[in-house]
Amino acid sequence: MNLTRFSKANFACGGSLKISTQETKNGVNSPSVTSSPTNPPVVLRWDSEKGGCKTQFPPTDNTSDPLSSNLADLLRDCLPATSGNDGKDVVDEQYPKAVKLDDTQFSTNFNPYDNGTIAAISQVLLPGFVKPSSSSERAQPNQRRAYVSTQYSSLSTELYKLNIYSAPSGKFRAHVDTPRGPNHFGSLVVCLPSAHQGGQLQVRLTGEQISYDWSNDDATTISWAAFYSDCEHEVFEVTSGYRVTLTYNLYIHEHLGNVVQPISNADPTNYPLYKKVSELRAIGDFMPEEHYDVGGILGYYCNHRYSHTTKDIESRLPYVLKGRDALIYAVFQQGFGHHVQFRPVLEPIEGDADCDDSNSDDDTDRVGTGLHTLQITREEEGEDGSLDYLADAWKHEIWRDVSWINRHWSTPEEVAVVYLRYGNRVETAWHCSCLAMLIEIPPLRSSAMSTDDIEVEQNGQKRKDDQQQRSDGGEGDVEMEESEEPI
Repeated sequence: MNLTRFSKANFACGGSLKISTQETKNGVNSPSVTSSPTNPPVVLRWDSEKGGCKTQFPPTDNTSDPLSSNLADLLRDCLPATSGNDGKDVVDEQYPKAVKLDDTQFSTNFNPYDNGTIAAISQVLLPGFVKPSSSSERAQPNQRRAYVSTQYSSLSTELYKLNIYSAPSGKFRAHVDTPRGPNHFGSLVVCLPSAHQGGQLQVRLTGEQISYDWSNDDATTISWAAFYSDCEHEVFEVTSGYRVTLTYNLYIHEHLGNVVQPISNADPTNYPLYKKVSELRAIGDFMPEEHYDVGGILGYYCNHRYSHTTKDIESRLPYVLKGRDALIYAVFQQGFGHHVQFRPVLEPIEGDADCDDSNSDDDTDRVGTGLHTLQITREEEGEDGSLDYLADAWKHEIWRDVSWINRHWSTPEEVAVVYLRYGNRVETAWHCSCLAMLIEIPPLRSSAMSTDDIEVEQNGQKRKDDQQQRSDGGEGDVEMEESEEPI
């Protein structure tokens, strides 16, 4: 399997918020387990030669002309958009063809904290960030895979600009943002509900890319995307209407006691990982081939520690998942609809006749029947080293043929069971377990494939054929980039 490529896929995320006119106590309909978060209409106020001006997104009138709701006044009061050049903001229409207001020239009632947007960004992108040592330094692509220190675990926002891209030529050529300090984490772009076509945002990092298409005619949804500050990104040409966006700078600060919240309004199909998994499924490089017709279990050891032997862990999962762990869960459970269960897996035991930890295809594992608390037993190890005591001391099953994305030795472990061991003297001993996600993958070859699945499989097969042709004597060999960290 080439699942090590997953590690390159965690550089951007995105989602959407439906507009709601329902009155609430704090102005925002908070997300719950059973409903998606919504947001009230977005109000903008800005300074003008005529005095204070105001407009609303979506517009309050029912006309088809977007300029009839003070948008014409807003356009008139905006200035040409700038781009960074040698540390300075300059007007260069070769890059942005848009107009803007700086943060000191306007205010808005939109707050990305209230609707869960910042919580989603923190959960998905924050654990993979590397803090540069100076404001002019960028984290190298291979550094991006390392985890941020826990002392830099709080995310704050700074409203930066309002931008308007107008048809027929509004766009922003490919560029990388200027670093705005050693704690600069990334950017958040919020697209307000304004009817337009075109203007897709494309984000790229180390050969991977993801596109966000916010084109719409009904203007009833707020869309957003966030990405690391060293990502190249581009806004394609707007072909009709007006694309209106708020841009925020994102910063990391020392831990301020924030509580990790579950992913709420983030759309898993917007993650680069979702696209990568779809491609691997299509080209037959996802699981062993024998599982494509009958289905199987995909296993993933969590990269973060969650104290999985404590008694309240079942109520905290999946809501406490962080970084790549949250991404894996969201893509498979919510994106593809595959059932994901959390189970402890016992570490390999020397001399275990039933299980081994070789890299062969017939690996077997001792998987807990549930999320057990720490077990302490008076049962003793047999004189012959038998492991019969485990049957009662740590309830488990023998699982065979799990296709593991990563290996247990690179992930956190906790003491799972304590028992007595006899030798020259009686002593206590213990076994450890790792927390794993076990993903139930249905048969991937089906006559009832959707149109999208067929297109993905056809594209994937073409890519596989092209790779095979090059390896058989084409214009050079293709080297797959291996991750320096297992996933």
